[in-house]
Amino acid sequence: MYKWIQRAQDNDPEWYLDESRAPKLNANKLDPKVETVIVQTRQQLVRRDTPETRYAYHGAVAIHQRLDQLGYRLKPHPSTINRVLKRNNLIDPPHPSGDPTAPKKYYPDMQAEYPGYLYELDLVTPRYISGYGRVISVNRVDVFSSQANLDQYLSKAAESIIDFVTNDWKEYPKPSFLKIDNESSFRGSLYHPRTFGKLTRFCLNFGVQLIFIPFSEPWRNPYIESFNGRFNKQVWLSQKIRDLNHLKRESRRFRDQHNSYQRYRKEQFGTQQVRSSTITRFPKRFAFDPSIDLPITPGKIHFIRWVDEKGYINILNESFFVDKNLCCEYVWSTINTAKQTLTMHYQASADAPRLLVKAIEYKLREPIRERIPSNRFC
Repeated sequence: MYKWIQRAQDNDPEWYLDESRAPKLNANKLDPKVETVIVQTRQQLVRRDTPETRYAYHGAVAIHQRLDQLGYRLKPHPSTINRVLKRNNLIDPPHPSGDPTAPKKYYPDMQAEYPGYLYELDLVTPRYISGYGRVISVNRVDVFSSQANLDQYLSKAAESIIDFVTNDWKEYPKPSFLKIDNESSFRGSLYHPRTFGKLTRFCLNFGVQLIFIPFSEPWRNPYIESFNGRFNKQVWLSQKIRDLNHLKRESRRFRDQHNSYQRYRKEQFGTQQVRSSTITRFPKRFAFDPSIDLPITPGKIHFIRWVDEKGYINILNESFFVDKNLCCEYVWSTINTAKQTLTMHYQASADAPRLLVKAIEYKLREPIRERIPSNRFC
């Protein structure tokens, strides 16, 4: 669009043609060729019929990453890619999140502050390979970075879990907190009170604080549950697994593609503020015999528990009275092995302070020993 305007200069009026400053291109109009590439890329990622796409994500960020890998210098933002997918009826239906029957109460969860701060770990069990036998997958996700790791074993015994975390914490940062459910492999005895399992002792000795989520509420570990769902669908159900080595190879490919996507997503579109931190790992020469019974050492173990109608919670096969007025609420409880205390805190909302409800003596069944340094296992 053009217009004639008058400009006065040296008292001599002059007319000139002014070109509009409006953009020459409509920013909301996408090149049809690029839209075609987006649609085709989406279809290729969904088919998963090549080694490069077998375990791929297929959302807007994954398409953006694929365009980047294909050498496109100027790529539309994921929001634009999403509009293209919607326009071409390629949007997946939303997945339900959480349990709709869960109590609508504030849940005192922990927020990850930096990579290696908080991990979620879970078992995918059991999986049977025809003609081979049962296998167990130990899966782990870093809540902050979404980087994952996994490995497979023939047994879900505590020794398998310890072998996994030993290798995991050599390659990836050793976490400050490890969040798990109440699987017997994690907590130890299902009957005897105040009995610490092998994983609990291992984590106490090496300065990792365990967090046990409430009983029968797996959605409280959403990151690992999402990862497990993709692992089950794309690795286990999409092909015929021949043996343990075959499953391990495919699992590593699945993990590497997951980590590549998550790294790209965080680097390109992440908004997290990373707090400065010190990353520690086990030395490469670290070797721990999982059959060794470690002592109970100074540290903390946390339990997020739902208060029943009588005001009680259950911790390590033992009931403790909290407060009947807190029925159907969640409390955060902590065993401090050095002080031999059990504290219970309640938080009414995200903005409310976490208040101490109760603190009692928690006498352990054996003496507390000093931690054994990791260099003793090298």
